[in-house]
Amino acid sequence: MNNQKCFQTEGIIDASSKGAWEKVGGIPLVARNLYYLNKYGVKKITVIIPPYKKPPDLNKWSGDSNVNFVKKEDSLLYHLSQIRTETVFYLDSSFLFDERIINKILNSRPNTIFLRDSSDKESKKLLMCLLDRTGIDVWKNKGISELFRKSNIVYLDDIESYSLEMRGEVKPYVVHVQDRRSAKQATWILIKSMQKKVMDLPAEYLDPLFEDHLTALLCNTPITPNMVTIFSFIVATVIAFLFYQGHFVIGAFCTYIVEILDGVDGKLARTKLEFSRFGEYECVVDYFYENLWYISLGLGLKKIYQGNLPLFLSGIMVLCDTLDNIIYTLSMKWFNKNLDLFSPFDMRFRKIAGRRNIYCFMFMIGFSLGYYLQTFIATSIWAFITVVVHTIRLIQYNRKLR
Repeated sequence: MNNQKCFQTEGIIDASSKGAWEKVGGIPLVARNLYYLNKYGVKKITVIIPPYKKPPDLNKWSGDSNVNFVKKEDSLLYHLSQIRTETVFYLDSSFLFDERIINKILNSRPNTIFLRDSSDKESKKLLMCLLDRTGIDVWKNKGISELFRKSNIVYLDDIESYSLEMRGEVKPYVVHVQDRRSAKQATWILIKSMQKKVMDLPAEYLDPLFEDHLTALLCNTPITPNMVTIFSFIVATVIAFLFYQGHFVIGAFCTYIVEILDGVDGKLARTKLEFSRFGEYECVVDYFYENLWYISLGLGLKKIYQGNLPLFLSGIMVLCDTLDNIIYTLSMKWFNKNLDLFSPFDMRFRKIAGRRNIYCFMFMIGFSLGYYLQTFIATSIWAFITVVVHTIRLIQYNRKLR
């Protein structure tokens, strides 16, 4: 992203239609687009609002951008012509845009128009564009047809579908929002697009069934992602107490609640665009309570079985979890790449590798059958194997790049 270029670009968000003010993911669509423009470096933004509407408070999403509200009393061309910066970026805020589209057009050469498909070109409908003074003059003097003819056209199919954040292919989307019903559909598309592609089996195939519905429910409430994280930590602490007291079965099944909530807080943050410093350190909270579970299991099992084997197994679990976290940290530090994305093998191994979600399902099955110690032994062995595999892969990848 060329930040210097974006600083020289003024943004115009057309929020003159009803759809721009419908809530998608719990916030007005215009607020979402305003957030993305600020994120990608546009620091001066004009929001066109209906003549009857009072300028709203959008400071929560505008960041450090200077936002000016103007009432739509003339044509779009008129408003674009008032811009005095080198380039102007325009988007119709009655559409939910994948942020990759906004980033792509912002960093294109001037006089680039984004369209969903060729039908938009035929109708000469502007959804999003980056224009300079030359482009605006062409429109003014020769008409919009000539602007389309002389501009670079970017279609939805031209947008890169691979998402580094989601670790895989995520089809770019554009959704026209006209009313509450289409806003609800747009919300679901938004939530579905947030599912990471390289995950363990439960997180990839089972958890979204619950996470997506809970996220959709919570995004229209005052509940914040931090509240979900805190509640998850409280449940996790109760689970540790259950394990310590020997209530292994109920404790194991309650871990699935934490597993779901752990997915919800991230999706809710990205849906409502509510990020915080606390959320950045969620992995530390996860590390703390997960290892508290393993220690509590060891202490709880020691009350039933003779000897120190349960405590030894607890130590193995904590050590392996710690080493695995270090390996992932080194992977990002050395290669700026998640270890799970090294190769197709690593992506496949991620599905069954020793991690909290896999252990929890092992606990639920094994404890339900009454094999308490045997299950803990199995998870400890799998934790050790996982660390060995990840260590080998880190070394191999390092040698490969030399």
